[in-house]
Amino acid sequence: MFLAPIYLGYAGSDEGWYEEVLANGVERCHAYGRFLGNRYGGLEHIVWLMGGDRNPGSTLPHVDAAVARGSRNRASQQFSVPIAPLERSAVEEYGAGGRPGPASSPLHTHQLVHPAARRRRREPTRPFVLIESTYEGEHNASALQIRRQAYWAILGGAAGQFIGNRPIWLFDPGWREAMDGRASRDMVHLRNLFTPLPWHTLVPDWGHRVVTGGLGEFHGLDYVTAARATDGSLVVAYLPSRRPVTADLGALAGDRAEARWHNPRTGEETLIGTINTEGSRAFEPPAEGDWVLLLDGR
Repeated sequence: MFLAPIYLGYAGSDEGWYEEVLANGVERCHAYGRFLGNRYGGLEHIVWLMGGDRNPGSTLPHVDAAVARGSRNRASQQFSVPIAPLERSAVEEYGAGGRPGPASSPLHTHQLVHPAARRRRREPTRPFVLIESTYEGEHNASALQIRRQAYWAILGGAAGQFIGNRPIWLFDPGWREAMDGRASRDMVHLRNLFTPLPWHTLVPDWGHRVVTGGLGEFHGLDYVTAARATDGSLVVAYLPSRRPVTADLGALAGDRAEARWHNPRTGEETLIGTINTEGSRAFEPPAEGDWVLLLDGR
């Protein structure tokens, strides 16, 4: 559970507590953080979010006192994650001025997710999650767009991802029903797919060593993201639309692998068969829509 105890708000709006944080001062913010640590320090599933939706600016020492030093004083098994403004990096916002950089730098983007994930290679290596992208129920977002963002993130190196939804985020009328909406159900399929896989060993195939054909346009909506396990035992590729893709099977370890299609809309899988891991081979999804290709040599 990610908790934002000192949310700063969206710059230029009356959201959040930016002015209140400044008015309280560093020591009171630290006392507030100690209170949180005493109350929640025994819970291992808490992640503390620092700031949120704007540059911390003058509140940086206040946020640090409340979250990094205060709320974690009784919780060595918990950690804190700073949230940078949209399209910005937490490394830039929270690691400036000689301060130690944050342990994690969440991805906060409403642009194409996979190029943003790839740009993380230019920063010091840190685990990241896709903490915000386009929401379900806003900006005419389709169910396909919400799925694309999620799979692009996971196969682009993210350790996880969030979906947003309107009316849920505002608790507008209908938010309870929206919790059972399409995006939530699609994320169940995503979780069920990746949980039994060694997802933490997947390395994004930015160099196209594995998927060599049918990639689509990198700065477009049809780009195929693929990742390969470090030991070569597994390849996972997400196709936003139906088309044949070519894979270099020599990138897989071992002599044989099981090939199958996963339907991210239903969670169902279709077995292609057991294949020899040599040469190149084309794979085409069995029907229209987005698909996940798995080449599993485990």
